[in-house]
Amino acid sequence: MALKEIVIKVDNDKIHLNPKLTVPIQQTNIPIGHMKFRTNKDIFWKVELVAYNEDAKCWKVKVTDYFANDIKNFDRQKSTKEVERIAFEKFDWLKFESHLIHYHKIKMIEVLDNHDADRFFREKPKLKTTPAISIADLQKHKVEINLPQTFQNTTPFVPTEHKPIIETFKVEFSVYFTDAHFMLGYVAFNKHIKEVSSKIHFKIKNEFILAEFDNIKSWFAKILKTRKFKVVASIKTTDGKYTDATATSSQIEMITSELIDSIKYQRTISLTKSPRVNTTDKSLFTAEEIFGDQISEDIEGNVFKQTEQDILRFLVDHHKIRNRKQLEYLSGKQSEKNKLRFTLHPNFGFLFLLEGKENNHFVWELLNTHATYIWCIDKSDREIEFQFKRIEDSVNTIRNSGRENYKRAYRNNHHDSDLAFTVIEHDDIASDFVDDFVKWKHKLNEQLT
Repeated sequence: MALKEIVIKVDNDKIHLNPKLTVPIQQTNIPIGHMKFRTNKDIFWKVELVAYNEDAKCWKVKVTDYFANDIKNFDRQKSTKEVERIAFEKFDWLKFESHLIHYHKIKMIEVLDNHDADRFFREKPKLKTTPAISIADLQKHKVEINLPQTFQNTTPFVPTEHKPIIETFKVEFSVYFTDAHFMLGYVAFNKHIKEVSSKIHFKIKNEFILAEFDNIKSWFAKILKTRKFKVVASIKTTDGKYTDATATSSQIEMITSELIDSIKYQRTISLTKSPRVNTTDKSLFTAEEIFGDQISEDIEGNVFKQTEQDILRFLVDHHKIRNRKQLEYLSGKQSEKNKLRFTLHPNFGFLFLLEGKENNHFVWELLNTHATYIWCIDKSDREIEFQFKRIEDSVNTIRNSGRENYKRAYRNNHHDSDLAFTVIEHDDIASDFVDDFVKWKHKLNEQLT
């Protein structure tokens, strides 16, 4: 007569007899080294308790329902016997298979029913197995066992030394640059890998990558002409569990010192193009501000640690600039105590501070334009930051109303009448016969005396 029926929960680690009482899967005859259960939902079986081996503390059970829905008693089940092992009668393969995500059927035949064994053994050689200890062996040691006849004629579960099953999976996928993080010497990202049912943290090494490049990932995507990089990953599992992973990417390998220099070049050149300005009352920017959130919606930052003079020298060296000599001369006279400032509107330009004996001379030289603007303020008139702010107000006026309107208003004493303002035109800057720079330099120095 059949014994009691209970509901058990099955996963790749344990057999759950109730929420607290479990038996390790290695302490059963489920061939976990050759298969893996699905993990997308819980697996509940109804089993019949066929017999109990007191000496081995082992229940022999038979699965009667592979898709148990009535599990209300699972939480209330209690064991009156000590259970360390479970021996399952042969599994119905057609039902058992539906719970597996992968398996090696040839290595599982001895625990399966309904698997077309005759045909299988005609096609495949019989596997060698390590003989298990039989009930008869236990009886030789005078262990009294009262089991049904069917149990005595089968080989019960006896644990053997577990040899881990190591498998390697090769997978390919793509990752958006926005989903990755640039760190010191590598790119990191997380990716769910369905082949192992796990979210894995990957690292792709590249010695040229710095953590601060994380702020300019969009530039790498722009230069490489792709929003995603392709990944080839090798994933290792032990007994069906993820244990290690390595990854490579041809796009990440393309990030070299030359490509980084190209990004530096493109970012600097982009400063001379019309930016998105968020502030209406600010016209003068330092190097830190010009790469930050003062100008664009993206806080990229001065990742290449460029100074104001670096930016000026970079533009002069890499651009064909009509007023290059003027910019180089003014750069040489820039006050060492104060930073060079940049303007963005109406054109990209530089505001130099040239110190005279009595006056501070603020010289505004735009990129590739035809004139130099000079404002002079008495050194004793307020602190230098106030003077910068005063000049910024004048630049704002020019930005809003135009250069010609500003010059007309100044001549008519309608604006900035408290400042000494001068314009030096670049009259013959493109002439092959007249050295306009010499004339410009003479006029500038007259203003600086």
